[in-house]
Amino acid sequence: MKVCFISHSSAKGGAELAVLELIDALKEQGVECYVIVPGHGPLIDELRKREIAFSVISYRWWMSKASPLWKRIAKLVLNLMMVIPVAVRIKRCGCTVVYTNTITVCIGALAARLLWLPHIWHFHEFGYEDHELVFDLGSKLSTWIMDRFSSVCIANSKAVAQKYERYIAPWKLRVVYQSVTLLQHNIPEKAFSPAQDTGIKCVIVGALQEGKKQEDAILAISQLVHSGIIAELAIVGDGDPEYKEYLYSLIRDNKLDEYVRFVGYVENPLPFMQDADIVLMCSRCEAFGRVTIEAMRVGKPVIGARSGGTVELIQDEFNGLLYTLGDYKELADKIRYLYEFPDIARQMGRNGQQWAAKRFTKDQYGKEVLAILKKLVK
Repeated sequence: MKVCFISHSSAKGGAELAVLELIDALKEQGVECYVIVPGHGPLIDELRKREIAFSVISYRWWMSKASPLWKRIAKLVLNLMMVIPVAVRIKRCGCTVVYTNTITVCIGALAARLLWLPHIWHFHEFGYEDHELVFDLGSKLSTWIMDRFSSVCIANSKAVAQKYERYIAPWKLRVVYQSVTLLQHNIPEKAFSPAQDTGIKCVIVGALQEGKKQEDAILAISQLVHSGIIAELAIVGDGDPEYKEYLYSLIRDNKLDEYVRFVGYVENPLPFMQDADIVLMCSRCEAFGRVTIEAMRVGKPVIGARSGGTVELIQDEFNGLLYTLGDYKELADKIRYLYEFPDIARQMGRNGQQWAAKRFTKDQYGKEVLAILKKLVK
């Protein structure tokens, strides 16, 4: 069996890390893997380390943030032109299954149909709810293509599956939780030096964009600081300049310069989680939540928004706490609770560490996907 993975990008975000871990797991099961990427980037370096064959072919997303009509048409034409080159590459490499990683690209499905090969579509996102992305061809036609041009559709959480169950035939739709492997290399003894002796240290990790709701974390810290609790927040990530400026304005207006700091993008956020007392997950609609599992794996309690896939990972009062999205006062109360009862916080961290270590393993991830592959290639 040889699987051709179609990546939506050559970066190293959550979906790319998920496909790398899947490739590692399948290789251990004797499955050959080949990857097609739309451009050059850090993902290619990881493929070279693993000695995975790959090709770079310039195709485009079929989703965007409300692009003008001419741009959507241009992307459609380019993608149609690239279907044959992608199909030729798949054929020459002797692949028996095509596996599209994320809903943002469709070229893998089109090439698989041209070759009459089984196609798996892995949904790593909601689309609009988490990234404000809409289908260039419209939702009705696009989801029809996703259903008709796929043998199996895998959702990375029950929440994502629930969104798409109205479009995808029920016998095609599966839920498979990905594995989460920690990056243990290059971990310093101290991730950052606090500006002062803090009473409670929190961290939030993710791209700076409105959907990640870092503003909830900042306003919660403001509530704590102005109530007399010394609290510190590290914001790890980079992204939308306008949203970042909005966050800066919140910090200035609430006089939090000594308590909130921007770390910027780091390839391995694990040291910052280790250095914190609590990890926050404030996303509006997280499809899965790799950061949530990483935090649990290092033994930290997580406070997350009661939305999306987060509610499947955080068991309230067992491995963390849930709060109502946008209610920063409730979030502040939850942080205060763990601050006032550190023994409970530590027990939640231990619970999460044990649970996540058993549930989100590379071996389990590989076995579940391999079982699906075997049914397609007999």
